[in-house]
Amino acid sequence: MGLLTANADGSLSEGVASDYIVSNDGLVYTFKLRQDVYWVDSDEFERQCTARDFVYGFQRLFLPETSAPRASEYYCIKNSRALNMGESPDASIIGVKALGDFELEITLEYPNPRLPALLAEPPAMPCCEEFFIDSQGKYGLSAECTPSNGAFYVYAWDYDPYTITDNNNLILRRNSKNSESRKVYPSGLNFFIDESGDHTSDFLNGTNTCVAVTDEEAAIIKGDYACEEYKNITVGLIFHRGFELFKNRNFRQALSVLTNRRTISKALNHFSPASAIVPEEVSMLDKSYRELAGSILTPKYSTESAREHYEKALPKLNKDLFAGARIIVPDESAAEAVGYLMQEWQREYGFYCVVETLNESEYRARLKSGDFELAAVELTGSYNSPSAYLECFRRENAANYSKFASSEFEELMNSAEKAADLAESAKLYAEAEQLLIDEAAFVPLYYKNEYFYYNKDCTDIIYNPFTKNIYFRDAKKF
Repeated sequence: MGLLTANADGSLSEGVASDYIVSNDGLVYTFKLRQDVYWVDSDEFERQCTARDFVYGFQRLFLPETSAPRASEYYCIKNSRALNMGESPDASIIGVKALGDFELEITLEYPNPRLPALLAEPPAMPCCEEFFIDSQGKYGLSAECTPSNGAFYVYAWDYDPYTITDNNNLILRRNSKNSESRKVYPSGLNFFIDESGDHTSDFLNGTNTCVAVTDEEAAIIKGDYACEEYKNITVGLIFHRGFELFKNRNFRQALSVLTNRRTISKALNHFSPASAIVPEEVSMLDKSYRELAGSILTPKYSTESAREHYEKALPKLNKDLFAGARIIVPDESAAEAVGYLMQEWQREYGFYCVVETLNESEYRARLKSGDFELAAVELTGSYNSPSAYLECFRRENAANYSKFASSEFEELMNSAEKAADLAESAKLYAEAEQLLIDEAAFVPLYYKNEYFYYNKDCTDIIYNPFTKNIYFRDAKKF
C-alpha cells in the first residue's frame, strides 16, 4: 500500500498517509503516516510500516541497478534523475526524507500537479529494508520473501515460469493486522495462472469470478452479469514520415479532414466517433480531463476544406506513389473503418491503398520495424493521465512508430508536466493534443470501450482500466 490510494473515479484517498500538506510553491509535500499499518508475511513476520520504508523504496526506484522502467515518471523528485543516471552514487541525495517514524517529506525539483496520483502507483510503493536485506536477493520472488503492508499477504506461490501445469497458482490471505484498523472483507483470494487459457471462456464456465474484455469479446458474453463500462481506448491512423507523400503536411491534412467519423461509427455500430485523442475516461485527480480541456478537437468533415489542403500539397506530390500504400490494421473493425476512408480518398484524389489485416504478433512486428505506410493503432493509457496517451508521440518514445518529431510538442508536454496546477496542466496537454491533430500526426477515428464483468453474487470489486489492477479489499460474495 502506498502513501495514497486511487479510487475508481480517479480521486485519491488515504493509504499509509492519513494527511499531507503542500508548501505554497508546490515543491515540498509533508505526509503524516498512520501508525496502524503493518508489514506481514507467510512466516509470522510483523513490523510497523514507517517513513523509512518509503525512503528506501524511492531510493531503490532510482538506483541505476534496479532498472525500474517507470523511474523517469518521478523525475520531479529532487535529485532523482541524477541518481538514476548514475551521476551520483549516494542514494540519500534524493528529496525523500523521514522526519520521524511517521512523518515523510518529499521535495521536488519543480511543481508536478500529478504527484499525488503518482504516489498511488506501484513504483511509489514502500520497501521494507530489513526484509529486503535478509532475503538475500530473493525479495518478491517467493511467498517467503514477499512481505505485504496491504490488505493481503502472499500465503503460497506455486509457479514455474518454464513449465505449464495445472498447479500454477498464487494464494493470498487477509492481512489480519491491517484489517483491525480498516476492514478487509475477503478472508483470501486464489489466483490461477494459465497463460494459454481463454479467460472469457473461463469466466463464462464459472472458473473465474471476473474478466476484463474489449468490445469484440464483450459481444460473446451472454448472461446475467454485473458490468462496468470504460471509454478508455482511441483508435486512429498514423502516417509513417519515411514515406515521401506523408512528409507533406498539407497532404496529411487533406486525408485527415476527409474523415467522416459519424459514417464510420454508424457502420461499425457499437463504436462512437472520436472527437479527440484522449478518451473521456481520463481524469486529472477527480476532474474529467475532457471537461477541463474541451471535448471536440478534430476538424469538421469537409470535402471543400480537404480539397484546399490537397491543392496546396499538389505541386510537391509525386503522384506515381498514389497507388499501393499499405495500411496495416489489427482487426476487422479497423479494416472496415479504413475501407470507408479509402473510398473517400479514391474518389477525391485518386489515392489508392492496400489494407493488410494482420494477427497480433505480425502487426506488432511491422509497427516496430516501420514496415508500413499507414497504420490503424489503438491508443491506451497505462496510467490515468492525458500524458499516458500523448507520450507515444514524443521523439524518443519507443512507441513513436510514425517517427513524428516536433520541438513545440516536446515543450508543451514538458510544460504540462511541470504546471503549477491541474487547470494549467490540462490546458497545455490540450494544446499538445491539438498540435498532433493539426499536424495529422494522429487521426482519431473512433472510441472503443473496455468492460469489466463479474458475477452478480459479488459486489465492490474495483477495476482500474488503466493499470488493469483489480482491488478486492472490499469485495463481498453472497
